[in-house]
Amino acid sequence: MEELQELLVEALRQCVDNGMKLPLIVCAVSSNGSVLATRINEGREPDTLAQHFEDRAFKTPVNIMVVDHYGEAARVVIRSGTVSLQ
Repeated sequence: MEELQELLVEALRQCVDNGMKLPLIVCAVSSNGSVLATRINEGREPDTLAQHFEDRAFKTPVNIMVVDHYGEAARVVIRSGTVSLQ
C-alpha cells in the first residue's frame, strides 16, 4: 500500500506540473473493487469523500481519474510499480 501511495503522489505531481489547479478530486478504482475518492487541497490534509477496500488493499492495475478546479480531467493508470498519465 505504501508503494501505491508513493506512485499516486508522483502522478498528482505530474498533474500539477502539467497545469492542473488545486483542489483536485481524485477517484481511484482497483481491479479488485477497492475504491477511494479524495479531495486534495492546498495547504491542508486531503479530505476522504468515499472509500471501500476489498481485502484491505488496492490491486493493480489501478485506474485513477483526476479532476481539477476548472473541470480539466486526466486519467492515471498504475501498473506494477509504473505510472502512466494520459
